[in-house]
Amino acid sequence: MSKREILVVGSINVDLLLFQERLPLRGETLVAEGMREEFGGKGANQAVQAARLDQSVIFLGAVGKDERGRASRKNLEANRIECHLQEVDTPTGLGVVSILDNGEVHATILRGANGDVTPEWIRDNANLFERAGVVILQNEIPAEANEEAIRLARAAGARIIYNAAPARAVSPSLAQQCDYFIVNEEEAMFFLGERLTTRADIEDAIPRLHEYCARLVVTLGAEGSLLATESGTHYIAAVPVRALDTTGAGDAYVGAFASSLLDGVSEVQAASIAAKVAGLATTGVGAQTSMPTSEDITNDSVRAEAQDS
Repeated sequence: MSKREILVVGSINVDLLLFQERLPLRGETLVAEGMREEFGGKGANQAVQAARLDQSVIFLGAVGKDERGRASRKNLEANRIECHLQEVDTPTGLGVVSILDNGEVHATILRGANGDVTPEWIRDNANLFERAGVVILQNEIPAEANEEAIRLARAAGARIIYNAAPARAVSPSLAQQCDYFIVNEEEAMFFLGERLTTRADIEDAIPRLHEYCARLVVTLGAEGSLLATESGTHYIAAVPVRALDTTGAGDAYVGAFASSLLDGVSEVQAASIAAKVAGLATTGVGAQTSMPTSEDITNDSVRAEAQDS
């Protein structure tokens, strides 16, 4: 019997979104134009996106014993996500996101309870890996927890998608145990150890990134994405949209990519679907609030076909 669930092992944050014309200069106090509080965290975002694409999703992580932790649990459950959350004394993770008038996003996170996700907690929930067809990981929980999750996922025969974000040192031997290694252009440059200026430069550097994994995805924002596998490197164009806020677009990509792979489409098709989902996610404000559903994607395709006819 094929396993039809996505297990996300990762982070939960509450995001404070600050809307401002620009970033303050050194020593300057800048007045923001507005503020919103939204649910976030890379793990939670990716789980919500997969659930909105009609997947059965399990989430494994930690929250604080505070109102934000209780609200975060309710939010995931409202998105039909099965939650296995350890409640710890550390406050729930927090993100502070500056959204500029030009659509740029600058984010700082406080790990909070996410830093209390331990290998022991992962092992306590080893049975969840047996149910998963795909396991998604990120870098907002401790590296030791990810290592244990990778071990359990491999033992269970699940495919592993490792979104190595935010960038931090990762053992190539550990990353090589994953099926897909997904980074954005800034993270790719971190792992390469050099600054690159163009898509062509990054594409030329792909062979060196294969030190980490045989199958890679490098997302490039409005420039699209690169899917590199044993068969070669494929360029996936971004979907033209009027972007209002790019918060969570990368997470939408990961959630949609995992969802599409679980549905049995090819890697290139999965990357193309993920690009479309990520594009649609930028047309609203906030991470999870703007993540599209399967119906949104279908309706958008119908509108595009009508415009082309």
